[in-house]
Amino acid sequence: MTEKEQYIKDLFEDLKYSLSKFDSQSLAISSGAIGLSLTFIKEIVPFEESKYILLFYFSLGLFILTLTLGFIAHYLSLNQISKSIKKVEENKVSEIKIDNLIPKINLTIAISLPLGILFLVLYCVLNIENVIGHKKTDLNKKMIIEKESKNGEKIFTEGSLEEFRYNDTLNKKTTIKIK
Repeated sequence: MTEKEQYIKDLFEDLKYSLSKFDSQSLAISSGAIGLSLTFIKEIVPFEESKYILLFYFSLGLFILTLTLGFIAHYLSLNQISKSIKKVEENKVSEIKIDNLIPKINLTIAISLPLGILFLVLYCVLNIENVIGHKKTDLNKKMIIEKESKNGEKIFTEGSLEEFRYNDTLNKKTTIKIK
């Protein structure tokens, strides 16, 4: 084997390794991102309270697209390799055709995965800021409670809002104002 042939063989091995890593990394990242996004909705900002839901849906769609395309690319690659092996066995090396669809799929994966991550991070940041913003604006507000007593007199109570939970067990008219 000449030096040039050995060099080409080494480059081909590097290419195979790189493609293998690309596939496994894109599958692992998109699967992990789906898991993280679902955990975010369950544990940090419940889905009912979250804003900018379209960002979440777009990111999930892109991750699912990435996973699906990754599996399709694996299937096409296996098919192409099997056909190439048969052509070599039949001494028909010149008839081996390279499938141009796999590089296009890999390019789509290379675009959809970062976009999915961008949309997911944007969704998370906006929702975390939204939750923090609500906590900041609700706390330290003046609270006035107006309640009617049993004998019909009105009772006023004033304080600051820190944590709030109220249950009127007497079923009397109660007005709560937060300023």
